[in-house]
Amino acid sequence: MNVRKFFQLLLIYVVLVLAGTAAYVISFRTPLFSGTDVFFFRGIYIILFWGIVIAIAMLCLKIFKFGELITIRDILLLFAGFCCVHVVIFTHLPVTADRSITVFMLGYMSDNATQDFSEQEIEEYFVSKYVDEYEAFDKRFHEQVYAGTVEETSDGRYRITENGIRLMKIYDTTAKLYLLDDKLIHPDK
Repeated sequence: MNVRKFFQLLLIYVVLVLAGTAAYVISFRTPLFSGTDVFFFRGIYIILFWGIVIAIAMLCLKIFKFGELITIRDILLLFAGFCCVHVVIFTHLPVTADRSITVFMLGYMSDNATQDFSEQEIEEYFVSKYVDEYEAFDKRFHEQVYAGTVEETSDGRYRITENGIRLMKIYDTTAKLYLLDDKLIHPDK
């Protein structure tokens, strides 16, 4: 591939990734996949949707304009790269902001930057606002029912599913591999 063709192909990648990224971010302000109650799943669906759209756009460019310049490998690489990068960004920024105790605590302190707080004051505020008023437990519990890791029994109680047990085995293995404190994985041990 000569230099001119390389830069043509690079420009195609850049334009499609930027267009897909803009569309992906704007999609959160539209009804696209809004029927999905869980923010995490909605984001993943939106990423996959726009990954497919830009891959199809590249395929059309291959068929109608650039023939041999674009290969099937380019289309697959564009899709995989777009999705991988955006899943990492999505899970580290918006998903963390949506569910992080740290982000909530720092946000509270930032909103009141001229004040000093005792650890107990911050904890009490967290419980009253995040857990009670914002119904953090209810939200997370609903997510698990939606995800299929917890199910309701016929008598209105809940139990972990086989998927939930498999997921906890993954977290248990992760804790062992990375030498994490497993008290959140095994809170009753």
